[in-house]
Amino acid sequence: MKRVQLISEILGDFLLPLLGFLFWDWDLYFILLFIIFDLSIRLAFAFMRRESRRADWLLRPALFYICFLVISHFYIVLSDPTWRFGTAFSSFFWYADFFIPQGFILIPLLIYTERSRERMELLLTGTYQAQTQLKKLGSRLLAATIVMMLMSLCLAIFQWSEPTEISFFLSAWLLLIVYEHKAAFLKD
Repeated sequence: MKRVQLISEILGDFLLPLLGFLFWDWDLYFILLFIIFDLSIRLAFAFMRRESRRADWLLRPALFYICFLVISHFYIVLSDPTWRFGTAFSSFFWYADFFIPQGFILIPLLIYTERSRERMELLLTGTYQAQTQLKKLGSRLLAATIVMMLMSLCLAIFQWSEPTEISFFLSAWLLLIVYEHKAAFLKD
């Protein structure tokens, strides 16, 4: 993959949560919901593709996805005991900027991004490498789960503020994405 394409993929995975935090007043749960929607759509596309419908390939990402969901929601409850899923999810989906609820913009945008990612891989390699993509998704989910576990541990030890936890999470998320694509940056 060309370096410019990788940079655009990194910006796509990281830039929207960062912009949400900086300009749209997203809290950590809004950022997590965006990432959960993104990962859910990637996993749904994997389940729908005929090439990747093998239980041994899908098991790892599916298990790590469930672990990430549980641990990220555990963290949110740990940081705010009064938090309720239904009201927070509704607030995220119906949050309106320019009088349009962001759920109606973000979900189609994430679907389009996943379709574009698949088309780009077909264009570059000529085939869709299902096992490679599922391993990448599983690794990202495992790393995200570890980040949330580390954040839970830090929350238990330190009482950090909301901007600090969001900065920590976004920094860890960026490092995770860059590390995932490190091979492309090491090539000349």
